[in-house]
Amino acid sequence: MTDRYTSVNGTWPAALPKPTPQEAVSGAKRLYRKFMGHAYRGKWKLTSGRRETRRIGLTFYVNPDEVRDHGGGWPAIVHSMSHHVHWLKHGGRAHDAFGRHAFIERDMIRYVLESGWLTGKLRRPEKPAPDRRALRYARVLARITAWQAKAKRADTALKKLRRQRAYYEKRAP
Repeated sequence: MTDRYTSVNGTWPAALPKPTPQEAVSGAKRLYRKFMGHAYRGKWKLTSGRRETRRIGLTFYVNPDEVRDHGGGWPAIVHSMSHHVHWLKHGGRAHDAFGRHAFIERDMIRYVLESGWLTGKLRRPEKPAPDRRALRYARVLARITAWQAKAKRADTALKKLRRQRAYYEKRAP
């Protein structure tokens, strides 16, 4: 059994880049969809620290930095996702005598390598940070416009009420 996992883990190249948080979540979603045949219906959240990549309740937590399991990064994410897919498809023990988990993990590793995720294919370009001063200035201008409209409506309402008062003062008994 250890030979099987040695060959599975030997599929990874020697130097692996660390995935960004966005890449890790995108990759986990794609692994689930590819190997389960449908998208996960719950939420996906990024986690950190000693937490593993796993599902808790309806939320799937993905940790790109968890180093206790397979050294972290892509190997840890793929290993955890393969455990989850194995459990959903076959139930029972994760490392069963049939080696089904090892086959799932090997297929996931091949999918990651063939898809080019290690070269940054999943990485989205970062959006430039908005200019806060310009945003706040635009909000102030919008509030001024809104208050000017409210003031105009108030002036119109006061004119109407003054006319009504004059009407009733003329016709007072």
